[in-house]
Amino acid sequence: MTGKKLLIILLAILVMSLTIVGCSSTPPATLGDEGANQQEQEQGSNDSGGAEQPKEVTILTWDKPDDTALPWQKQHYDEVIKAFREKYPWIKVEDKSLAPGTDYRQKYDQALLSGEEPTVAGCFPYVDIPTRARDGSIGDMTELVENWDLKNQGKVFNGYEQALQVDGKWYAVPRGAYLQYIVVNKKLVQEAGLDPANIPTTWDEFGKFAGQLTDPSKNRFGFGLMGMEWCAWPFTNFVWNAGGEMGVPNDDGTWKLTFAEQPGVDAIMFWHDLIWKYKATQKNVLENYTDLIAEFTQGRVVMEWGGVGGFSSDYVTKYGGDINDLDIAAVPAKEGCTNYHLSGGETWTISPKATEEQKQAAWIYIQYMGYDVDKLKSDAQVQAANNAPILTPSPRTDFNYLDYATNIPESWKQKIPEFSKTAKAEPWFPHWNDVKNALVKPIQQIILDKDITAQKAQQILQKCQDDLYSKYPDTFKK
Repeated sequence: MTGKKLLIILLAILVMSLTIVGCSSTPPATLGDEGANQQEQEQGSNDSGGAEQPKEVTILTWDKPDDTALPWQKQHYDEVIKAFREKYPWIKVEDKSLAPGTDYRQKYDQALLSGEEPTVAGCFPYVDIPTRARDGSIGDMTELVENWDLKNQGKVFNGYEQALQVDGKWYAVPRGAYLQYIVVNKKLVQEAGLDPANIPTTWDEFGKFAGQLTDPSKNRFGFGLMGMEWCAWPFTNFVWNAGGEMGVPNDDGTWKLTFAEQPGVDAIMFWHDLIWKYKATQKNVLENYTDLIAEFTQGRVVMEWGGVGGFSSDYVTKYGGDINDLDIAAVPAKEGCTNYHLSGGETWTISPKATEEQKQAAWIYIQYMGYDVDKLKSDAQVQAANNAPILTPSPRTDFNYLDYATNIPESWKQKIPEFSKTAKAEPWFPHWNDVKNALVKPIQQIILDKDITAQKAQQILQKCQDDLYSKYPDTFKK
């Protein structure tokens, strides 16, 4: 399947899942037996009924909410894991949480070396899978996937499944998908005397607009820039929106890196201008992700790149805001270029060290947590009831989260399907995460240097490319 065809499939699923909107006034579903017979036929039941119960097996997960989770999130998780344990009493789940701010990739790799890795993990984005499959840090799931009735019936989201297979073998299954855009606090836009219905879509106009929103005396800043260690993630979106690519395939299966070409330079200099020319960003553009989100939810930043579901719950529940204050806008682009919107998603994987019994138990856990209709329904209802509606495609194509979402502003329902038409899947070529990691210091060096020139910025990006060519010669070639 070509990348173009894959993207078309992703867009189609995004549009279908987001354009059908329903309402439900019923309370969150109880995780019980509704639809159990149908699901067991589709998913493959491991419940032996009157037969002898399987031998007890222990699996480790990192799915338990951490200390920063909201009370309703902790309560919902407790109810879900309790229901799982009651249904599968022979599977002993040791659930742990990671401390806020933990680098989960590094933590996983360290745990794998010491034999303390999670048996089943739901944290890795699909872009990680090709590299991890090749380095042996995740297990082969081919037999499980190929005998999976739900998938064989065409009921599993397939928007990025090409990235989940390496050399004909399966190493992950989808957990979820997402779409990025600009999240806007309309109330703050209006307080600044500007029109929230007309957020500019081109860089120059967007920069001016963000600058006009900024008023340090009121501790209000137009745009929250993600300059911390994840900065290459949004940077990719802005490179696309300047008409460029992060890399392009060569005929021999290797990749040519292209982020140091003119579109990449234009993108990084636009970020630089947001800080120094338009003076539109928050005070600390290197602050961590949690603090960056808080800048928005606490009313100090007016606009940020992201997904509205990641902001709405805290804005309403923690800080008493009105969900109707929030809106979404297109990711701005260079004049004459397309306003692309980065899309991606997470996966379920199994440890390469899992025993056969643990592997089967992990698969049951994945089926329940990721694909059980009652559980998905409960997720949708609980999140909607707490002002955090799920606005993304379901891992099952026959289930739509928005059928259970309530109190969603009409503008979201209209704009998300529209933005999905220009969704672009995050790259997943080998060593993509290494590319993103390598770009962190160069990006930060450029945006923090007030007097840097575009020529100097290009040289810094080019050196980063050259270093990657030297470090990964089997993957990247000029």
